[in-house]
Amino acid sequence: ETTIYQRIINFDQVNSIDADPNFRGGDYYDGSPPHLGLALARRIAHKTFVSLDALRERARTEIVSQKPPCGWYEMNHPVESYMLHQGEKFVRRFDANTYLRILDAWQWFDLVAEAGARDFKDLFQRCRHQELMIFSIDSDLSFPPQEQAKLVGLLERARVPLMWITVHSDKGHDAFLLEPRLFTPHIHQVLSHHEEAR
Repeated sequence: ETTIYQRIINFDQVNSIDADPNFRGGDYYDGSPPHLGLALARRIAHKTFVSLDALRERARTEIVSQKPPCGWYEMNHPVESYMLHQGEKFVRRFDANTYLRILDAWQWFDLVAEAGARDFKDLFQRCRHQELMIFSIDSDLSFPPQEQAKLVGLLERARVPLMWITVHSDKGHDAFLLEPRLFTPHIHQVLSHHEEAR
């Protein structure tokens, strides 16, 4: 279920791309792509992927001498340079229309409706023969632990067997990419248990 917070973040990203004069309603392939809008969208999202501690750690100690998009503003902190770089890096490998399709799908996603279920209990009762593993990352802003707690509650009401693990990391949402060692032992334990049960 898309949360209010995610909807706001996604909506801001959509608007940043749409406001770029080069976007032209998505028909930009014969001209300059909407790189400013897409870079801004990425910076909006990037803030939710990493924790504040990780942002401090990742930001370089010096300000890279790049002219900011608005021209008149003089960057005065390394984190500004870091965020600018994240946007510039992203536009070299991603297309604005593709990004918008992902955001649009996220905004409209309805798992219960997609599955043709009456409600979450009806949906999750179909999973009773499965054993689920759910991870929370305590510093995740994109998908905070409260969301997994809600999911766990719904699954327990449907009597789905599960294991819920909270991982402690200062890397935020990116912990699942940057720190596999925090997840691997738990996954290995479950897979080994199933292998032995065969």
